[in-house]
Parts: sequence; structure tokens; C-alpha cells
Amino acid sequence: MNKARTPYHHKRVLFKISLFFSTLLVFMSPLLAYSQHDIEIADSIKNRDLNNNLLLIHGLTNRHPWSEEFLDRALSLWGSKHVFAVYTNSSETTYKKLIHSKIIFYCGEDDSDAGDASIEEQVELLHRKVQILQTNKTLGKKFYIIAHSLGGLVARRYIYKYPDVVKGLVTLGTPHHGSALADNFEWAGFFLGATDAINNLRPSFVELFNDRFPIKSSPLADNGKIYTIRGDCDGYDCFGWAGELLFGWAFIKLSTGSDSDGLVPFDSAVIEDAIHLGDFPDFSHIDLVEKPAVVEKASEYLLNTK
Repeated sequence: MNKARTPYHHKRVLFKISLFFSTLLVFMSPLLAYSQHDIEIADSIKNRDLNNNLLLIHGLTNRHPWSEEFLDRALSLWGSKHVFAVYTNSSETTYKKLIHSKIIFYCGEDDSDAGDASIEEQVELLHRKVQILQTNKTLGKKFYIIAHSLGGLVARRYIYKYPDVVKGLVTLGTPHHGSALADNFEWAGFFLGATDAINNLRPSFVELFNDRFPIKSSPLADNGKIYTIRGDCDGYDCFGWAGELLFGWAFIKLSTGSDSDGLVPFDSAVIEDAIHLGDFPDFSHIDLVEKPAVVEKASEYLLNTK
């Protein structure tokens, strides 16, 4: 004959069940949170035009390359074969790379010769790469751009020279008002061979550039907009590929008193008539091309989900 279950026994059973589900929740909550986040992102872009393509433009001498995590997130948001990266050098080599089963297309060699020419020269190199990707790969006639640093000025000039092609632009740490670092001989030494590009970063040059190519009149396609994103590091937490960020941060702080991302003064990374999407505290100039959160923020706006 079965013994009667005591209240104590029932309490033990309930306690074990409660403990099991509590433990399960602790281990599953990070996964659930991540999945929910991805669901929200997916829902926000599920109605996007599948013909949308994203073009990535690097900065000065390509010293701060896109990270694999950044590219992986871009591919997740835009889709395999919908993300393209160009290098503004003489190479017209095209190739593809597989990142977590998703394909990104490239044009040009990934080296430090990219991005060392003047803005005007880089615009023509960019135009040629765009033509190649449109002919030989899947880049459409119209596309969006995310550009880093000097690449943002190159993109702005490209928009004026080749109107009604770019549907929207997000600049990451672009010196829209130049940087005093371009007038500093020691800092320029980090980028030997890039004299023309560095001269185009001088505040005096960029002031004239803004007069000639104002944001407000930019001939974007389909009523597109230009957006900005900026970083803000604290010096001790930024270094760069050879110490240029640490040097840059100290020089800008001591000479102007301004915060910066290590290369671009805080106020220079924004510009009138461009929509500022926000700041990333503790993100250095190089973090802007490495952290997935940056491309996520930029893509949400380019895809008209905000």
C-alpha cells in the first residue's frame, strides 16, 4: 500500500521544480536576450527592398580596416552578396570573401596604398571600382554608403560628381571640419606617402570643401539623407595600429582642449544639415570600424527603419 504524501514531501518537489526552472532561466537568459534583439532587428528591416546594396569606403591609407565582426553584422542586416568594400588604389582586382556562410565582394587590394591620394583622385578611383562591381558583380545602379574618416569626404564629393546614385550616406568619425593633426608634422609621419590626402584634411581645406559641396544641396538619389556617427575615447583606452590614436588624442586635447576619438575632434565629426545619429562613448576612431553596434545603428537608418 502506498504511503500518503506528506506536506513536507510536496514542498520538496515544488522546491526542486522551482530550482530547476530558475537555473534554466539563468543560463538561457543571455541567449533569449540576444535572440530577442535579433528578432527586433529582423522585424525592423523585414520589409526592406532586397535590391538595397551597401558600399563601404575606408579612411586614410586604409590603416583602420573593417573588422570581421563589423562585416558579419553588415551582411546579416543587408544580406549575402549585398555588401561591397572598395579600396581606393590602382588595383582593379575583384574577389569575394565568405564570412559565416555569407558573401561580401571586394574591389582593389587591401593595402596601405589605398586612401593615400587626394580626395579628387580617390573619387575617380571609387567611380571606377563602382563601375567594375556593377558590371562584374551584383552592385546595383543605386546604393548606400557607410564611410569611415577621410572616406566620408570622398563619399560626399562622389555624390556631387555622380548625382542621383547614392541613396544615403553615413559617415563614421569623418573630419567634416578637418583636423589640426593634419597640420602637425610628427603625426603626419605615421602616414608616410599620403601627403595629398593629409593636405585635404587640413581645416583650411575642408572649410573651402564645405562651401563648394554643402550637405544641404547634396544630390542624393531618392531623397536620401546624410548622417553622422562619432566616437569619443579617453586617450588611455585608444592606441591604433602604431600609436597614432594615443598621440592624436593627446595633441588634440592639449592644443584645443577638445575631446576626440583619437584623430577627429568632437565637433568636427558632425556638420550642419547632416542628421547626427549619436555618439559612441569609449569608442576610438578604430572602434568605429570594428564594433558591430556601429554598423547596426547606421543600417537601421539607411534602411529607413527609424
